[in-house]
Amino acid sequence: MTIREMFGHRTRTAFVLGGGGNLGSIQVGQLKALFERGIVPDVVIGCSVGALNGAAIADDPAMTGVERLEQLWRGLAGKDIFPSSSFGSRGPWRFVRNGLSAYGDTGLRQLISWLPFERFEEAKLPFWVVATSLRLGVERWFNHGDVTAALLASTALPGVFPPVTIDGEDYIDGGVVNNVPISKAFDLKARKVYVLDVGNLERERTQPKRPYEVLMQAVSIARAHRYRLEREHAPEKVELYRLPAPDVGRLRYDDFTRSPELIDRAYIDTKAYLDGTARALPA
Repeated sequence: MTIREMFGHRTRTAFVLGGGGNLGSIQVGQLKALFERGIVPDVVIGCSVGALNGAAIADDPAMTGVERLEQLWRGLAGKDIFPSSSFGSRGPWRFVRNGLSAYGDTGLRQLISWLPFERFEEAKLPFWVVATSLRLGVERWFNHGDVTAALLASTALPGVFPPVTIDGEDYIDGGVVNNVPISKAFDLKARKVYVLDVGNLERERTQPKRPYEVLMQAVSIARAHRYRLEREHAPEKVELYRLPAPDVGRLRYDDFTRSPELIDRAYIDTKAYLDGTARALPA
């Protein structure tokens, strides 16, 4: 009997992995602490980089899956996702030239090919991925069919990666409308929800100096606003745990050199948080 068959429509524990680009390494440390303590999901819900990390866990919901994911992140470099970054073609001009994106998605496709399954139905756990309809501006959920297309859509950061066409509709990053999608966990009637965001929603924002920095901060504010509203209106009897994330400071979107450090820091912080939470709960 598979885990899908065992739990059917009864979702007990959900892992919700939010977006955050190269800060996704933080989620690896969070996952490591969770599995070390025997906290295992019945369903995995992901957005953007959280969808990529979530796919690995949905396929192998055990410490072996976390270890494999950790190995990937510790060896990941900016040129793997943004190949042209290594040729000196960096800078804001990329975002104002003709075309729909500053980069192609070749690097992302290569990263996704690392996954050992191609269809949602092949994963060991129910797995949900969110993307945003470019035409309608609403969220679209994927939980069956081709995994690659859904992951590419969920990670298609506007202006950075090209929109992804699925069934005639163009999609962009799910984080535009639902960056930390705890709403799906509530819809699935999860009783315990572990939120693995990367801590970029509520950090103090630096003073923008360029027009595109103002735009990015506006998007960040909108994302944080939705998450706060949904967190404050969580259904009764739902236990919501937001795992801690280390303060990163300034980090370029294509800089992966600090991933090992962020994994370790997130692991230590999450381990302490979970141990403290366990002591606070009744036996």
